[in-house]
Amino acid sequence: MNNEMMGSIVKHATYTLKEGRTTSYIDTSGWGPLPKLISFCIGVEVSHVARTGRGLLPKVGQMKAQFTKGEESPYKQYPPYKVQTSIWRVANTRSYYYGTLGVSNRAGKIGRDNGDMMILHTTDWRRVDAYIFVGLAADKERLPKNLADAVAYLKTINGLGAYEGR
Repeated sequence: MNNEMMGSIVKHATYTLKEGRTTSYIDTSGWGPLPKLISFCIGVEVSHVARTGRGLLPKVGQMKAQFTKGEESPYKQYPPYKVQTSIWRVANTRSYYYGTLGVSNRAGKIGRDNGDMMILHTTDWRRVDAYIFVGLAADKERLPKNLADAVAYLKTINGLGAYEGR
């Protein structure tokens, strides 16, 4: 996929760890596609989820968030207006992670993901750049290729070149 197409389907927000907290982050970039306040649980704080499909891969964490009354977003669809994903490290990188977004359905539960891919870029989990690629995770067979293309695109706009070693 070319950079022009990637640029047309990506949304971005920067989250900063709230002072005195270990998992609470606030959107410091202005309005992003996700809630203003989110939680990144990395490592031991990860709760158990079903171990099927990608669940067989070792995940590094999860992101959970809930929209407030005043927030607007295409991901704010049904009460309780939650969005979440498991987080996996992108192979052969030090600072890129990914997941696919799940949002509250009509029953108020998070079932399947909605087809949008989230890629996180961080070196220290104090500042996290969250990139949402609309529709990039809809085709499960193309997911590895789409992930590779999205990360390559982000590396070019983040000035990291084509390769980031382990």
